[in-house]
Amino acid sequence: MEAPFIPRKSKLTMQEKFKQALTGDGMMTYELEFTSKNGDILYGDVLTAPLKGLNKKTVGNLIVIPDITERKKAAEQKAKLFSKINSINKELKEFAYVVSHDLKAPLRAINSLATWLVMDYEDKFDEDGKQQLHLLQARVTRMDSLIDGILQYSRVGRVEEDKVEIDLQKQVPEIIDYLAPPENIKVEIDNELPTIVSEKTRITQVFQNLMSNAIKYMDKPEGTINIGCTKEDEFYKFYVKDNGPGIDEKYFERIFKIFQTLHAKDQYESTGVGLTLIKRIVEMYGGKVWVESEVGNGSTFYFTFPVHPKSEDE
Repeated sequence: MEAPFIPRKSKLTMQEKFKQALTGDGMMTYELEFTSKNGDILYGDVLTAPLKGLNKKTVGNLIVIPDITERKKAAEQKAKLFSKINSINKELKEFAYVVSHDLKAPLRAINSLATWLVMDYEDKFDEDGKQQLHLLQARVTRMDSLIDGILQYSRVGRVEEDKVEIDLQKQVPEIIDYLAPPENIKVEIDNELPTIVSEKTRITQVFQNLMSNAIKYMDKPEGTINIGCTKEDEFYKFYVKDNGPGIDEKYFERIFKIFQTLHAKDQYESTGVGLTLIKRIVEMYGGKVWVESEVGNGSTFYFTFPVHPKSEDE
């Protein structure tokens, strides 16, 4: 820091600190503001240490003033950025509430009306009318699921839970029980799954969406779904493998984009959000997700997850 001008306020602070240092025994550090020759504001981290004479009395002060202007400005910019992020997160939270409330309200009304028509007037409709009415109910349900999926997607990385140890050897069977696959689909865990550190909701969403897709699109009379894990360096590599219809290689990237599905919307209850949600969660933890598949021979979805997830400070 080259011969800066010392403002009156900083001079008074230095004088007071000098007095304290002369009567004290230890080092003292404090931050001061200076002004350069061209008027720029500079910051110094003042270090004061007492100088002792032969009689061990304090005879002066050793003063070192490193220039911390860049560090100070970086800290201020970081604080502004965090403030802006918090503001955006607040807006997103409010937006999510509006989406959930204002978009779902008319859906509930439509669904109530459709249910009333089915219960009280279904016998008055011809077959085409009945089909259209049930189609309306199915589309309302899908729209409701789509809104939920968008909200879940928006929360990843914004709404955080505590990261806890999760024993996947116990958690995954609970997810299987919750999904309750039909009797013709056998779900097996190939090897012992590890205990990881994660937000419980997020890792549950990953496994639940992968298994749910495998069950939903199963086209074989005897379906099989296998779940397993291997450890590769600093990552676990998980897989969910099925013997379903398989996926053409040209769609491998498309299926991970939001709202993208490979089937007619009325053929399956699909929002096109599930795999995108998985990708976002896995990448948030520093992992990767991909698929290997062949049409007619099933699919294997892989994702990696760190053995030792980084803390927020790293």
